[in-house]
Amino acid sequence: AYYGGMLEAARIFPTASGNAIPWPTLDDTANKGKLLGEGGDATTDANDMVFGTKTLNAYKFSSDLLLVSSELLQDSAFSFDQVLGEALAERIGRILNQYLTTGTGNSQPHGVVTASAKGADAAAAAITFDNLIDLMHGVNSVYRRNGIWMFNDNTLKALRKLKDGENRYVWQMGDVRTGEPATLLGKPYIINDDMADIGASAKSVIFGDFSKYIIRRVNSIALKRADERYVETDQVAFVAFARYDGELLNTNAVKHLLHASS
Repeated sequence: AYYGGMLEAARIFPTASGNAIPWPTLDDTANKGKLLGEGGDATTDANDMVFGTKTLNAYKFSSDLLLVSSELLQDSAFSFDQVLGEALAERIGRILNQYLTTGTGNSQPHGVVTASAKGADAAAAAITFDNLIDLMHGVNSVYRRNGIWMFNDNTLKALRKLKDGENRYVWQMGDVRTGEPATLLGKPYIINDDMADIGASAKSVIFGDFSKYIIRRVNSIALKRADERYVETDQVAFVAFARYDGELLNTNAVKHLLHASS
């Protein structure tokens, strides 16, 4: 989660293989049932659900190769394989978070920012208290109930300075004793430094129900060790691989704040 926030916020869907998975989508929030009188016929005026489909693939991510001298491996007083495995997993986590945030969906994951719809507008170089209210209410109340904010640390710095009409800070400090998180307008937030800073044409804040964003994970991260490939330099190679995809199943569930172009 500390690699950027997406693995913390979204729904993880683990699979044992990497075959493409068609996932049904549905947004039925605009429909409701009917009140029937005695002997009323429930079959009249049928109101069918409209299903869509999105495909979850399995794109391969690499940590890049890491070369370690045999001397360092031999002279270490601790398990160097474990240290390297953790470091390479962090590399995977960082690049994965980037694509799960801003990926185009074309031969790569469809990032949540890219896939989301616009929920509110803001000036080119600033965010106001009203902008946050507009964005929150740009998300249907069904999804707002479980809403979470997401933005980068620079944006958090700006948001912490916002005040309401009675000169009170919008940002509210959490309570470490009770595990209560810090909030904005009563909703928790997650820091994701792969999101854009406040600026012209940027999507600096997103809000909504992130359980509607699915991260498909194939097995677990695979750490590879090659002892012989770099034998002429007496080095051992390490590399990690992982297969993931991501897709927002409902664009009404998560929306972004769009800054003006100028």
